Amino acid sequence: YFYSDLILIWGGNPLYTQIPNAHYLTEARYHGAKIVCIAPDYSASSVHADLYVPVKAGCDAALALSVAHVLVEDGKIDRRFLCEQTDLPLLVREDTRRFLRGEDLAADGRDDELFFHDTKRGLTAVDRRSLDLADADPRLEGSFDVTLKDGSEVKCSTVFSLLRARLAAYAPERAEAMCGTPAAVIRALAKLFAESRAASMVTTSNFSK
Repeated sequence: YFYSDLILIWGGNPLYTQIPNAHYLTEARYHGAKIVCIAPDYSASSVHADLYVPVKAGCDAALALSVAHVLVEDGKIDRRFLCEQTDLPLLVREDTRRFLRGEDLAADGRDDELFFHDTKRGLTAVDRRSLDLADADPRLEGSFDVTLKDGSEVKCSTVFSLLRARLAAYAPERAEAMCGTPAAVIRALAKLFAESRAASMVTTSNFSK
């Protein structure tokens, strides 16, 4: 908590249920961290938060997807980080909705060899030994024609492109009807998250229940 400038209390109520640990949260706040409490009720933890975000019980996913929508559409993402540390630049076959694999391209191809589209080299296999991209420059977004081992062609899109299309259904004004969180509050939460240097989250057994 002391290394965070934004702390989300989401799926928990630590100032009521984790009293021995709660003082770390308030101390972090004294030292400049902003605390956001996301909960259906104005809980004991909400009282001590900088921002209270109401959400209908069981509708947290719609809220999270809406925040992601705002971050993506406003360009508040670290593209290099996403290309290096996530599967978002990897190619997915549009016909089967499965990752494009080495076995799709050659008779002796591997089933654990995945691909991205490099801006300089075109279709490129992922280095399975290291996440370091070195001089590689994967395209995070796009759709590409790929020739399969039988000579046929298939369109492949990046995971990010598919995610972005999925997030289109969760614009804040539409998500508000799903999760009960006002669109302006969703945008405010996304802005806080985008501007934070280091964010952390407090959650308990609520989500697993």
